[in-house]
Order: sequence, then structure tokens, then C-alpha cells
Amino acid sequence: MKETKKLTLSAMIVALSVVLMALGVFINVFDLTVCAVASLLIAFIYIEVGSPYTFAVWLCTSLCMFLFFNGSVIWLEYLIVFGIYPVLKGYIEKLPKYLWLVFKVIYANIVITAMFFLMELIFKVPLFEVGEIGEKINISPVIITALLWLFLNVCFVLYDIFITVLVRFYFQRLRPRFKNLLK
Repeated sequence: MKETKKLTLSAMIVALSVVLMALGVFINVFDLTVCAVASLLIAFIYIEVGSPYTFAVWLCTSLCMFLFFNGSVIWLEYLIVFGIYPVLKGYIEKLPKYLWLVFKVIYANIVITAMFFLMELIFKVPLFEVGEIGEKINISPVIITALLWLFLNVCFVLYDIFITVLVRFYFQRLRPRFKNLLK
């Protein structure tokens, strides 16, 4: 593929990702969903164009989301979790298979920790606050945080499976149809 075509395709993916994630900004319940879908676009660029463009798309999309919607956390979710993970997944899965889960879980826990502390630092969301429900059922904030941590790890594994299934679908069904367009 020529450099101009790679650059154009990358710019189109940035624009599409920003539009998708803007939906998540305006419809709050879709923020994680649109970030996951936008990460599939990163996987597409990684497969078809290569690493340097993938990092550029990830950074440009994150920067555009920060500039346009800096009051929302969606740009942070994309920057730290969803945008970079398909690329890291590609690198991790080049290692021996028995190391995959170890590195993925380590990455997931680093990201979860970073998100907790960034939410507290930037958006002043307390890490250990119980809330009304916790006070009614008398649960420790540490237990609630541990349960949230466990839930987020399970969600991360499901997200990894989601990417794997859709990338496999792309290779088996869609890539042969797009082969002539992407030369």
C-alpha cells in the first residue's frame, strides 16, 4: 500500500473514531461501548497498515477527543485502555502462548490501578467511598473496591475475547472482500 493511501486511511479512521466516541459523550451509557468499537478500528489499522500509523491514529484520536470533549472521561478511557490495547494484544500474542494470559492480566491490573488514581486526581472521584447503598448494607469501602476490581478484570478478559473474535471474523469474512481496495 502506498504511503498516501496509508495516511488517508489512517485519517479516515481517526475521523470515524472521533465521531463514534462523540456518540458516547452525548449518550453516556455508550461511552465504554463506543471506545471498544473504536479500538476495533485500531486493530484494523494495525492489521492493514502497520505499527507507526497505528500509534499515530491512537494518539491523534485521543488528542482530538481531549480537545473536543475534555469535560468527559471518554478520551482518558480511550487513551489508557481501549486505544492502545489492540496493539499491545498483537505484540503479546507474538510471545509463547502460555505467557499471554499473564501479560494481559498484568496489563489489565496496571490500567485499572491507573484509572482509579487518575479518576481521583483529575476528576476528584474518591477511591474509597461507600455511597448510599454501601451505608445501607454496611459494607466496607475496601470490599466494594475489591469487588469492582474483580469485576473489571472479568470485563477485561471478555473485552479481549471480543477483540479476538471480531479480528478472526475480519480475517475470515471481510478481508477477502476488501483485498482489492486495500492494495
